[in-house]
Amino acid sequence: MFRRDEALEGHVLLGLFFSLASCLLFTLISFSTPFINSIYFLYASQIRYGAFGYCVDSSGCIKPVLGYSGPGLTEWLTRTHIMYGLAALCMLLALIALFLSILQLGTIMRNPIFFRSMALLGTAFSLLATIFALINFVQARNRFNAQGTAAYYGPALWMGIGGTIAALLAAAIGGPQITARYMYRADNRVAYNL
Repeated sequence: MFRRDEALEGHVLLGLFFSLASCLLFTLISFSTPFINSIYFLYASQIRYGAFGYCVDSSGCIKPVLGYSGPGLTEWLTRTHIMYGLAALCMLLALIALFLSILQLGTIMRNPIFFRSMALLGTAFSLLATIFALINFVQARNRFNAQGTAAYYGPALWMGIGGTIAALLAAAIGGPQITARYMYRADNRVAYNL
């Protein structure tokens, strides 16, 4: 059973750190161009491509939309950027579950499986979103470079990779220890610790 006096143990602090880092990174990616112009996936011919749209340096940004078509991009792959927002939400729920587990509020929230399941779900969403973003923007960069236009990767692509690694580490090594207290056991008089 996770106790308050164990709150400063390494695995709990790692869970807090990696969950918070991945939640912040996924939130920033979700609000990339056209909301935050300095965070984008690809920069080519004065166009910054973000999660929900793109901005042209001279004329401004398009209206934020889920799934946009731009030169060199595949529209259905841009629709998958919504998974960064879902990953941020899952990692936020994992953080809340970890805080409630530390504070021991409610008997249900003492179970570390809520933190682990939300962190794993956030990792799955972020892994899929990052794979689709890599496929889309690597192909777009290659298309631009083949046409003679210089194209550069933006910080959002690297933030997605870093956030996915942080979410994976949070799910794998972070959070409270798993005990058998909330699992099925044949004899209630004996505690089976894992």
